[in-house]
Amino acid sequence: MTPDLGIPHVAFHLPQRIDDVRCWAKRTGQNSSTVLNLERAGMRYYRNADGQTAIGLAASAIQRLLLASAVAPGEVDCIVYVHTLQGSIAPPPQSLPGLLCDRFGFIDAEAFSFAQQHCASALGALRVIRAMFIARPHMKRVLLVGADIMPLESERLMQTEGILGDGAFAAFIERGAAVNRLLAIATYASGQGWRAVLTNEEPRLAAQHFFAARSLIRRTVQQAHFTLDDIQRILPHHLDLPAWYRLLDALKIPQERLFTENFARIGHVTVSDAFINLAQCHGLVRGRPFLLFARGVGGFSAVALLLR
Repeated sequence: MTPDLGIPHVAFHLPQRIDDVRCWAKRTGQNSSTVLNLERAGMRYYRNADGQTAIGLAASAIQRLLLASAVAPGEVDCIVYVHTLQGSIAPPPQSLPGLLCDRFGFIDAEAFSFAQQHCASALGALRVIRAMFIARPHMKRVLLVGADIMPLESERLMQTEGILGDGAFAAFIERGAAVNRLLAIATYASGQGWRAVLTNEEPRLAAQHFFAARSLIRRTVQQAHFTLDDIQRILPHHLDLPAWYRLLDALKIPQERLFTENFARIGHVTVSDAFINLAQCHGLVRGRPFLLFARGVGGFSAVALLLR
């Protein structure tokens, strides 16, 4: 039997330093067309860790979550840490999830990390967490936390789609939660996207991403026995805003249902986009579904449908 899960509490932490795309381009020697492409994609600003570590960002997000939820550390059954960049984990023999357990006193919590789906890992981890709740009836609460920092300024560019910012999120996944109930999760992986790291095949991959996203969204909504017209909001990853508008047109979903406020001011924070948006998307109507979406390099995509 599928457990009744929800996400009642979400928090995030962004570094204080705010950089803009044009200054970044000047510092890293980018040409003017790169800047114009980023601005067309909806990018303006991003957050810079400026020497902060991934564990520091993750700890700040967890601290905010604990304060907002009033959950005691002993009430956390498991910690799942997600990330994309290899620099966002502690080097062996250390364990970043273990370090977080030590810092906050999660003495009874299991802990592990999940990164195989890259930027889609946070939503992909929801499938793993749901399976854990099914297998362990005693489990009540899982802490899902993600953080990433980009160590090299020149590597922030996500082709023509956006720019990578630093940040972290933390969320509680709870059994029997009354809000943000998890209705359906679906993931997609092609593997073909890996060639894009080495070759210039953006048009082919853009079409692939478009059709994969359209199919995944339709399938997830149908799985939960809703229609696309029922979706009150879509909380996206912050890449290629014009492509999102084209996707919504193809799905016949009004463009105003896309939550776009964080594209320009935050940029793409790898595993954190969907949960930052969940924390900041106000005015969600009770009893109506909404959708989280993420895509990772390598052809990974993930969708989660929630009910407010």
